[in-house]
Amino acid sequence: MTSDSIKNKNPLGFGAFLATLFLGAFNDNLSKMLVICYGTERLGASSMQGSSFLSLAAACFILPYLLFSFLAGYLADRFAKKTVMVWTKVAEIAIMLVGMELARRQMVYPLLAVLFFMGAQSAFFSPAKYGFLPETTPTEGLSRANGYTQLATFLAIILGGLFGGLLYSWCHGILYRGFIVCVAVAVLGTLTSFFITATRPGDSQLRFRFQDPVSPHWRALREMSSDRLLITVVLGATFFWFLGSLMQLVLVLLAQTTLGGGGNLTGILQAAVALGIGLGCTLAGLLAKGRIPYHLVAPGAVGIAVANLLLATFGNHLVPAILLTSLVGFAAGFYQLPLGTAIQERSPLEKRGRYLGATNALDCVSMTLSSALLWLLQNVFRCGPRTIIAVTACLVAVITPFLARRLPRQ
Repeated sequence: MTSDSIKNKNPLGFGAFLATLFLGAFNDNLSKMLVICYGTERLGASSMQGSSFLSLAAACFILPYLLFSFLAGYLADRFAKKTVMVWTKVAEIAIMLVGMELARRQMVYPLLAVLFFMGAQSAFFSPAKYGFLPETTPTEGLSRANGYTQLATFLAIILGGLFGGLLYSWCHGILYRGFIVCVAVAVLGTLTSFFITATRPGDSQLRFRFQDPVSPHWRALREMSSDRLLITVVLGATFFWFLGSLMQLVLVLLAQTTLGGGGNLTGILQAAVALGIGLGCTLAGLLAKGRIPYHLVAPGAVGIAVANLLLATFGNHLVPAILLTSLVGFAAGFYQLPLGTAIQERSPLEKRGRYLGATNALDCVSMTLSSALLWLLQNVFRCGPRTIIAVTACLVAVITPFLARRLPRQ
């Protein structure tokens, strides 16, 4: 069955995919923002407990990618990708119901378990999501489809983070009310998943072997390293998620300490950077013209570094902080879109799920390292959020020449 035949049989399938993706990312960020705002308010944003809770929240959300991505990759290769996506959405409903009960009991640290299981749900959804596009989209339209996918994703991040901050304020600290909304969003996302374009059956001959969660990823990454370009784009994309995770946490600190705001301002800054990423990815996809626009990666990286340096300098004022976080995101969109598309395009069909699972696990490691770096800079070196932002600019400046030398010149 070709991608064109699938597309023609279900013209609304891609729209349902975008809607499901949007609602899932929205709920991820809505629930995460609710838990973070609740935890830091109860424990104190500037206290050691508050900063530790923030780092734990980030780690609990991304650790499942390391633990379960090998199984998620297997499922994406073994079964139809639509089937995997539908069942992960059903699991999301159950997770949000548990979160609602924990919120009703006002249990702060147990709420971290909700973030862990939401991370697990996303880990199982991810290989199927990224493998869906190459199966249902012609090669010449893959960059554009990825642009629309990233726009939907980051619009969801914008609205999820923004609405999470607003919803927490409206709930007046009664977190139970916020999780009622999370349950409703999960139900709606499950309904839209039923209308996603049908995908090819998985490999029924593929057998799962119980083993440690690291070895399958290590083998997949070793296989991927035989393709110099593939391993380069994987490492470049992993660095993007390292930066993104670090910036998401730093913006919470910037809003609450430097700018003296609360959940509302945190949501606005998160929305600004996510909107920038979505627009940057969309424009990069339109500029691709049927190709993978590798030539946009280095300018995007330079833009991230410059915008972060400006944010570190002028981030103590509200309007410049909002504008510059948007600029950081826009440059990041140019950086990320070609890398993410190349991973999908260069991964062989029969191993795509496992390769994407290994990539997710590597992203998990990088995001965990970003949480550790934040803790180190904040609690050991006593760096404020603007100093940490300047450190991220320096990291980007170091990695940019590596990518520029190894990516194709167009």
